[in-house]
Amino acid sequence: MHEESASSELAIFDALAEGVLVRQNNEIVFCNTQLLNMLRFDGSKNDFLSQPLASWVHEDDLDTLRTYHYSRTMGEDVPVNYTFRVMRADGEKRVFSCRASVGTWLGSKASIACLFDITDQLEAEREREYSQQIFHNVFRLTPEVMVIAEIASEKIIDINPAFLNIFGARRDDVVGKKATDLDIWADPTFYERFVKELKITSSITDMPVIMRTRGNIVRHFKFFAQTITSTKKPAMLIVGRDVTEDIAQAEELQKNRDIAELANRTKSEFLANMSHELRTPLNAILGFAEIIKDEILGPVGIDKYKEYAGDVYNSGTHLLSIINDILDLSKVEAGKLQAHLVWIDPLESMEICLNLVKQRAIESSVNLVENIDKDILLEADEKLVRQICLNLLTNAVKFTPAGGEVSLSLKKLDNGELCISVKDTGVGMTPAEIKVAKRPFGQIQSSISRDKDGVGLGLPLVSSFADKLHAQFTLESEPGVGTTASVIFPEFKVRSKTEQRKKER
Repeated sequence: MHEESASSELAIFDALAEGVLVRQNNEIVFCNTQLLNMLRFDGSKNDFLSQPLASWVHEDDLDTLRTYHYSRTMGEDVPVNYTFRVMRADGEKRVFSCRASVGTWLGSKASIACLFDITDQLEAEREREYSQQIFHNVFRLTPEVMVIAEIASEKIIDINPAFLNIFGARRDDVVGKKATDLDIWADPTFYERFVKELKITSSITDMPVIMRTRGNIVRHFKFFAQTITSTKKPAMLIVGRDVTEDIAQAEELQKNRDIAELANRTKSEFLANMSHELRTPLNAILGFAEIIKDEILGPVGIDKYKEYAGDVYNSGTHLLSIINDILDLSKVEAGKLQAHLVWIDPLESMEICLNLVKQRAIESSVNLVENIDKDILLEADEKLVRQICLNLLTNAVKFTPAGGEVSLSLKKLDNGELCISVKDTGVGMTPAEIKVAKRPFGQIQSSISRDKDGVGLGLPLVSSFADKLHAQFTLESEPGVGTTASVIFPEFKVRSKTEQRKKER
């Protein structure tokens, strides 16, 4: 009966969450199951008890444990609580906390120790201390104003050196006071409103505030704040960033932007007005030159005059084309270019453009090719689609040498988008030259392009027209190989004529 009672008492130790170790003389006479688990020991208790202390206690702590055990059993004064290192069965080093005392074990004097694995706790404490050290360094070194204050009393707990420097204050005059008692607020009611909102939201970012700094100089700040609930008394961390210079720079930048936009609008309006003023007399010159050139009212009499009239007509036509391009560009830059989006059949516009450049292609010995899907409807502005195709075709023919080829295609892509593209076998461009060509009045300086007429508005206009149609303009080119210019329309702007007819039925 006595043995059954003892066995029952020993079983109670196995239910404990802490490890229990009993030593009599120099031998371990008992350990509970939790200790075996803590040491990752997968053998029996008897196996563990038969092993020496050195099998699991770190060698550097072994002598200390032996000394404490001997002194304790001899009645000497030794620490009750201490820590030591162990080596688990899986090879990992851990730290145990030990609470030991002398007592009676099964009728005999023994040293009884309760063990806890505090490794994770120590690691957490180290990480917390490390974080606190980092925060302390940031708090001390940052150029931004930082304040820690209690939420309940609103008293300032701590301030950083930047605060003292910016506001010209002494630490003793600030710590322990309420922030509302400090004469640093341009609006005395701001801080109360700020704290009230922080208590509701727990976090505030980018709140503007005007403050009086050293020498009573007014400066603009942005406040950031966060409540801290992990402390004994809930507190708030406030960070103030001086944005006075940023605001001044932003205002100066906006002022310069407004001036630039005004100058750009003035330029665009001037170009638009001048283009209109130039077109009126130029149309008259073209009309009279055409009459003389074609001898509509009768023979000129001298062939040289007729030749000169032809030169005047050709030059005037070229000048009118340039003026029209400048007028279109001016409309784009002034924001006056309108796009009237309706469902159109792009086939007709593309065929018109091919006919317009056909004669020039023949004169330049350039072969024109078309690959047009005739079952397409497109939501676009017909005039802009025509100008896009004409500009791209004219450009391609202009820079394609004799014997080359220019192709115009209209096809639906695999993803449902629609692509209008003009591909040529012309001189091509480098990536740097493409950037120049996309800029207004940008002309590529090469031996082939130098003798070509134009002022470099074709591609920039195509890009602007594509934007108005909610399309994307891309340009791929390689010197000596050719160029492919594409305008890609999104899927929702494309329909099939066949499907449309079915719906209408």
